Amino acid sequence: MKQAKRALYAIALLFLLFMMQQLGLIEPVITKLLGIAWWVYLVIAGILFSGYKAFTLSKQDKEIDDEWNEEQGNIFIRRMRDEKERRRNKKHPGAMQ
Repeated sequence: MKQAKRALYAIALLFLLFMMQQLGLIEPVITKLLGIAWWVYLVIAGILFSGYKAFTLSKQDKEIDDEWNEEQGNIFIRRMRDEKERRRNKKHPGAMQ
């Protein structure tokens, strides 16, 4: 599913670039990009990389939290069942025999 989505994005980007080339919009963009200092590209790349890592790490953190919450929920449910069984056996001591 992810690969299909990425492929569609790539095709859309290529189509957009093709249309910009046909309309003569690429050359002015390229000349403006060449006028920017090289370190600005590094800053932009750093910002994008930082955002990507923040997103992926928050996603992993959420998955870990969900696993821990599920585990703690199962422990709580098991304790409730044990307590219920203990109370049932306390009311009817001969029920287990």
